[in-house]
Amino acid sequence: MKIHSFLLVLPLFFVFCGREKTEQAVQIHPDSLEIHKVKVAPVTGTETNGIIRATGLLVSDLESRPAFKIGGVIEKTYFGEGDKVSKGALLARLNQSEISAQVRQARMAVEKTSRDFDRVNNLHADSVATLEQLQNAGTALDMAKESLRIAEFNQQFAEVRSPVSGTIVKQLLRQGEIAGPGMPVYAIMGTGRQDWKIKSAVSDKEWARIKKGDHAEVWFEAYPGLKLQGVVDQVAEMSNPGTATLDIEIRLPGQNQKLAAGLLCKVEIRAAARMGSLKTIPIEALVSSNQGLGIIYVIEDGKAVRKTVRIDKILGDQVAVSSGLEKVGEVITAGAFYLEEGHKVQIIQ
Repeated sequence: MKIHSFLLVLPLFFVFCGREKTEQAVQIHPDSLEIHKVKVAPVTGTETNGIIRATGLLVSDLESRPAFKIGGVIEKTYFGEGDKVSKGALLARLNQSEISAQVRQARMAVEKTSRDFDRVNNLHADSVATLEQLQNAGTALDMAKESLRIAEFNQQFAEVRSPVSGTIVKQLLRQGEIAGPGMPVYAIMGTGRQDWKIKSAVSDKEWARIKKGDHAEVWFEAYPGLKLQGVVDQVAEMSNPGTATLDIEIRLPGQNQKLAAGLLCKVEIRAAARMGSLKTIPIEALVSSNQGLGIIYVIEDGKAVRKTVRIDKILGDQVAVSSGLEKVGEVITAGAFYLEEGHKVQIIQ
C-alpha cells in the first residue's frame, strides 16, 4: 500500500512543479513583449516664403446672353455653337408679320384720332363742342401717337445683335421656335485677351494672406514649361458651402497664347502677407487626422505620449504644424500606428 501511495504522489509532484515553472515563464516574458520598438525623427522648421500653391480653372470674365425685347416666332438664326462673332453682328430675327401689322394698326389709330381732334376743334370753335370734349380728343391723339412710337420701337428690336465679340458657346433657341420677351437666344463668351481669368479655391488661412494685386504665376497643362504672369483681381467675401474654401480670381493681362475656357492650370501666388516659420514633421508620424487636427506620439520617460497638433498644410512628405509641438524635439514615426498612451518604447535605428 505504501508503494502504491508513493507512485500516486510522484506524478502529482511533477505536475505541480511543471505548473510552477510555466507560471514563472509567463511572468517573465510579458515585460519584454510590452516594449514597442519604434523609430523617431526630429522636428524641423520651415520658413514660409509667402508662396501659396493652388489649382485653377480658366474662364471668361465676359459672358453675354442676348435676347429679344419682344416675343414672337424666330424667322432665322445666323450662327451656331462654336462660331466666332464680332460686336454688332446680326444673330437672329423674328418673323415681322405680326409686328408690322401692329405698327400699321398704330399708324391708322393716329390718323383716326387726328381727324377726330380736327373735327372736335372745329366744333369747339363754333361753340358746338365743349372744352372737355376738345381736351378728350387731344388726349386720345396723344395716346395714339405714343402707341405708334412703342410699336415702331419694338419693331427695331425684332432682331438680336451681338453686344460683344467672342465665341458662341451655346445656342438656346432655334429657327421656328417661339421666343418670349427677354429669353436668351445665344450664350456668347468673350475671348479677347482682356477677358480671360482664372478661378481658384483656397483655404481660409491662405485666403487671409491673399490681397488684391498680389502677383501670381500660372502654368497650363496644355503648355508644359510655359509660365504666364497674372495678378489677383478678386478675393471672395464668403466661403463656398460644403467645402469651406474661398474663391479668388486671377487676371492674365497682356497674354498672347491661344486659350480656351475650361483649361486646368497650376497657380503660385506670392502673397504679400507672410506667416513666419512653421514646425514640420514627417507625414508618417501622423496616426490620424480630422478637420485640421492630427494625432502623433512622442517619447517621455521611455513611454509613448499622445499629442494633438494643428495641421497647417501638407508639404510633400512633410506636414507643417502650427501648434502642438511646443518643447518637442522628436516624434515617433515607424511604429506609431500601433501605440497607445503609456506604452513602453525602445528607439531603434
